[in-house]
Amino acid sequence: MGNFIELVFHRFFLGMIATAYFWLLTLAGGVVFGIAPASATIMSLFAEHGYSYRAYGFKEAWALYKSNFIKSNLSFYAFMGLDLILIYGLYLMIQLPHQTIIHLAATFLNIFLVALVFLAYTVSLKLQVYFDLSYQNTLKLAFIGIFMSLSAVVKVLLGSVLLAIIGFYMPALIIFVGIGMWHFFISDLLEPVYESIHEKLASK
Repeated sequence: MGNFIELVFHRFFLGMIATAYFWLLTLAGGVVFGIAPASATIMSLFAEHGYSYRAYGFKEAWALYKSNFIKSNLSFYAFMGLDLILIYGLYLMIQLPHQTIIHLAATFLNIFLVALVFLAYTVSLKLQVYFDLSYQNTLKLAFIGIFMSLSAVVKVLLGSVLLAIIGFYMPALIIFVGIGMWHFFISDLLEPVYESIHEKLASK
């Protein structure tokens, strides 16, 4: 029991450290240009050090942040731009006065595509840690990666939705701990995606 409590404490504490780094790095980029490289940095730190919270250092985080700055922003805003277009289309679809079965089908398709783009972004976060990809290849592999392990990406989606619901009722938990934990969560779950892509690239 004591070991379990210690494990939970360490994970919780690491979540606080990672979330603090995320906010500091996000602010360093003026928020708008800081979110993407901050996320990429947390993913890189976790890939390097795992749950060993003593190994996390801000000096290393800052170096990773600077190296990830341009590429991560390009990828993030490509995915976000696509999602915003889809969300706006979804909004317009809902406003139509006479809803038919075709409209409903189009609405559900739009929701599916919004989720797909979000999942592609999470995959890109995982892959950027291990592969030095061009901007175009990052986008391609991110979408391909979704289908490398459907069970993993479904868990990522469900877990992210659950975390968003928790954040709605307990925003402080997300602000101080949840962001870091979300990055650890998707990194762990998307490991099969990375392994599948790595094997395919290695076999070529």
